Amino acid sequence: MASSPSLALSFLVLLVLATFTTTTVLATNNLPPSSAPALSPASSAAAKEFLRATCTSKSELPELCFDILLPYASSFNGSQGKVARASAAIAIERHRGLLDELRGLKPGPGDVGAERRMLVMLLSDCVRDFDATYMFADETLARIDFLVSGRGSEEQRASDKLRANVWLTSAMDSGVSCTDWFNEEGSHGRPASSPVGKKVIAGCATATQYMSIALELLVNCITT
Repeated sequence: MASSPSLALSFLVLLVLATFTTTTVLATNNLPPSSAPALSPASSAAAKEFLRATCTSKSELPELCFDILLPYASSFNGSQGKVARASAAIAIERHRGLLDELRGLKPGPGDVGAERRMLVMLLSDCVRDFDATYMFADETLARIDFLVSGRGSEEQRASDKLRANVWLTSAMDSGVSCTDWFNEEGSHGRPASSPVGKKVIAGCATATQYMSIALELLVNCITT
């Protein structure tokens, strides 16, 4: 069964983010809407080497980091900040994509009775958690855009980096919590062993890795 402390923690993190938003004037208000990076032309050897070096030195998942970001390598132009921004945008798109997938998932025909009700409840909890987190995604990417631009005071930049860090961590925790809920063994079977449970856990694993890389690159590639 979904853990009420986990949901409470997610709510607390979102409340903190909302408080940040309503109590300060954002320097990011005039930035364009956030979006995933555009695919770039075939990357040069130098661009690939820069990306590989960045992923190797800044991420604990260097191979996945490189594979995810390779299609955009020629757009970074030697800027680790742009690498971090692209990683965050891709992770957010994966988060949104998983949310859409979760909304469409239903227990299979073999899931009946109490087990079916358990799966419905778990899916609902995961959707609620991912949905609540996603509401701050565009704002977070706008903050990262502002950081990459090099503008703003040291205080403003430190504040924006902290808030982006808080959101990325919260988004990553959504995947971890959802996985934990499905892995719990209760009195109504093992949700993780069901077809829908396996899909959820696989999707959360990918989304969590993407968000973990984005968080690492934010922390290690963007200075304040």
